[in-house]
Amino acid sequence: MASAKDDRFLQLLQDNRSAIINAWHQAIVNTYPEKTAHFLTSQKDPFANPIGATISREIKVIFDELLLEESTEKLADSIDALVRIRAVQDFPPSQAVAFFQGLKKVVRKQAGQQIQEEELLRQLAVFDDRVDQLCLLAFDAYMRCREKIWELRAKESQNRVSNLLKRMTHMNGNASDE
Repeated sequence: MASAKDDRFLQLLQDNRSAIINAWHQAIVNTYPEKTAHFLTSQKDPFANPIGATISREIKVIFDELLLEESTEKLADSIDALVRIRAVQDFPPSQAVAFFQGLKKVVRKQAGQQIQEEELLRQLAVFDDRVDQLCLLAFDAYMRCREKIWELRAKESQNRVSNLLKRMTHMNGNASDE
């Protein structure tokens, strides 16, 4: 059963939702090179900027899911959508999922003073634990994506070798016909 402080903490995060999401979005965008970051924030057309649109959409879902008593399947779907982007980019695993941890800093920056004044530190610790769990889920999703990428690369290499062998066999067969 939620206490009055638990309710107040959630309300505080809801009240600061836009500021938190905007700051988190900017923190994520800042993990990219400067020109890419500029493009991700300036290009609003989701067809011209699917990565920026995905980041914007999915962090809202993730934040809202973290505020629920029990998350839904939407959380896993949103984590997966973001991690798929990062898994195919040149990020080492730690940096690919580190932006989830960045949410803790953003919450402290946007609502930390109120959290402290209202003595909601236990609630903040519970929220931090949820973000830590989120990071573990993200890392698992990242590893699944990387495994799939390596699987696809291995299959592509096998196909190339197989095609090369077929051509060589065909060429040798034609040479012996002469």
